[in-house]
Amino acid sequence: MGQQVRFLPVLLADGHPAFAEGLAMILEAESDLTVCGMAHDARRVVELAAAHRPSVLLLDTQLPGGDPAQTLAAVKAASPTTKVLLLSAATSSNAIAAATAAGAEGIVARGGSSRQLVDAIRRVADGRLAVVAAKPNPPPRGSSVELLRLWTLSDRELKVLGLLASGWSSRRIAQEWHLSLWTVHTHVQNLLVKLGVHSQLEAVVIAFRHGMAPVGERASRDRDSA
Repeated sequence: MGQQVRFLPVLLADGHPAFAEGLAMILEAESDLTVCGMAHDARRVVELAAAHRPSVLLLDTQLPGGDPAQTLAAVKAASPTTKVLLLSAATSSNAIAAATAAGAEGIVARGGSSRQLVDAIRRVADGRLAVVAAKPNPPPRGSSVELLRLWTLSDRELKVLGLLASGWSSRRIAQEWHLSLWTVHTHVQNLLVKLGVHSQLEAVVIAFRHGMAPVGERASRDRDSA
């Protein structure tokens, strides 16, 4: 029997070699994932991204040699099809906000489980949003402003936000609720404006930060009352 074909190349970029090697062992144990390279500084990760064109880059937000937004932008320029999943010790840092604005597709807290990490990699490779927030976390300064903004969301917008936090796409929400895609996009744009953010990922991070658990399988039951 020949070697099993792997079709999701993942590039690891972490400033701690031992940690990166441990992640590589976890990912290589999955039948559909393979590690195509490891980088321990910003310059090297851009070089490897250009050389291997990975499906997903797992990028440490504390990677030496550059801030995450600059590194992410350089990777996107070198390999436009690569999806970037941030690995962070704190999902509320200013560095993450800057990097998501630069085009990251997801965030995974270092405190997450290996299964959550693997699922997040598959999710962003599939073009979906992925957030694994560290819990519990003390509320960051200024959280009262975020809470007030969350309170301005309508019931429909809150449900849409919960579905986005569960990894649902706008198209799936439209199909489940029998709405037009334009209507769902309108709800998404409205909640982004109310929360004062520019991306769905930033909105989902706020939801996680304030205890909004993913709705998961409850979504199908909620759609009738939406």
